[in-house]
Amino acid sequence: MDESIIKIVNDARWTDGQNVRNRLDDITYNPMRSQEEFVMRLVRENARTDYGRKNGFKNIRNMDDFRQHIPLTTYDDYAEYIERIANGEKNVLTAYLTEHISTINGKRKLPHSRWSMQNNYDYSFSAAFYLAGNHGYLTEGMTLNLVDSSVERLASGTTFANNVLGRLLVKREFDNNQVYAIPVDMPVDNSDTDLHYLQAIYALSHSHLSLAICEHYDNMVEMLRYIEKNWTELAEDIEKGNTLVSPNAHRADEIRQVMEEHHIGTQMVPQLWPALRCIMVYDVDCLGASFELLRTYCGSNVHFIFTGISSAEGTFSTTINLDDPQTVLIPDSVFYEFKPKESRSYNRLLTLDQLETGLRYELVVTTLSGLYRYKTKKTFLVVGRYHDTPTVIIDKG
Repeated sequence: MDESIIKIVNDARWTDGQNVRNRLDDITYNPMRSQEEFVMRLVRENARTDYGRKNGFKNIRNMDDFRQHIPLTTYDDYAEYIERIANGEKNVLTAYLTEHISTINGKRKLPHSRWSMQNNYDYSFSAAFYLAGNHGYLTEGMTLNLVDSSVERLASGTTFANNVLGRLLVKREFDNNQVYAIPVDMPVDNSDTDLHYLQAIYALSHSHLSLAICEHYDNMVEMLRYIEKNWTELAEDIEKGNTLVSPNAHRADEIRQVMEEHHIGTQMVPQLWPALRCIMVYDVDCLGASFELLRTYCGSNVHFIFTGISSAEGTFSTTINLDDPQTVLIPDSVFYEFKPKESRSYNRLLTLDQLETGLRYELVVTTLSGLYRYKTKKTFLVVGRYHDTPTVIIDKG
């Protein structure tokens, strides 16, 4: 581990994060101005796409025009367009370069434009790095990466497939194996070695971890459970070394000392990695009983950053506070419309300035990747305001 390189990377993360937070603070004071600007820029720049020509983008003069003339959509409206994009055709749904294609449940494909990917990185990773740095958690320790970062280059040569978060993680050339405890190119479908073994052996071989990144908090729980059951074998492999890690008898002894005194389901993270103070979690759809187990494993000195609400359709909100699952909508990156949950009709959709705290709404979005007035079927509960922009959590009701 080269602490000087880690410091350089974390300084870059912090600078990026500050810029994103400053932008967020600006746009959340007058969110509807940002919403109007977003829509008008989108229709102007995409007027010559196949979708834009068919739907008269060139005739749209304001946000109300857009809402009146562009139909509500579902995935079936895009299936043929997306297949053309996957085959390398350009200017289909959007004029922006398609950089990534996600696959949902092995069947449905969703494209991600370069502009969308950048905004996803800004409001997922950079915003979270800002919070971590602001609380002193971007230190010289390595980052434990439990995100699936395996990607596949498609025939077009410029488009990638598989996990979009993993693509974001390896997008920056400087932000790679020099700072991550687990190699970013480690295959998650490795048939020769168990994934949990790979994660655990890499994580345990490093004593100085300061930050963890998880796509789902269950990733961390499952790795810790694996360590509880298999620490004897893991310590022996670290002591002797293998094709994955160099021999380290001292670290093996540290692990044995901790685990011999450990009781199943009790605190272990601070004992194994004393400098690990922060875990970034990307999937906050449901914080169940296993999250409480993770809190127990971590103890009171490990904090959580819930990075926002996102899915294959896009990133819809971003983090604002440590240990707080409520996140704020992003007025300059998504155009939002909302159907009150109790309403059966989509005829009278609301904009974000019309939302009321304590009420639930189904989300309809227009994105940077070519989804226009798209019914996400996601339901949010409005819990407050950040400046003049609603803060939300996933509705569990």
